Amino acid sequence: MTDDELLDSWTSLDPTNGQRRRVDARVSAWLDAHDTSIAAEWLELVRVSPFGSLTLATVGATAIVTVTPLAWFAGMLVGAVP
Repeated sequence: MTDDELLDSWTSLDPTNGQRRRVDARVSAWLDAHDTSIAAEWLELVRVSPFGSLTLATVGATAIVTVTPLAWFAGMLVGAVP
């Protein structure tokens, strides 16, 4: 596809302001209808994959515990922490 063909295709697909507002409204409505809390997402993950959710929780907790002292130590090495 050449640049001219791509420009012609984009021009034919370029929506008007009214069409953009309608598309934006429909996308926003869909996102709002499917909006869930983090707790609901985790509960769904536990229901679907108990082992996977346990693994993710363990990795997350390990990362928080491990990265904080490592970041402090690295800052001390480069002189960022007095």
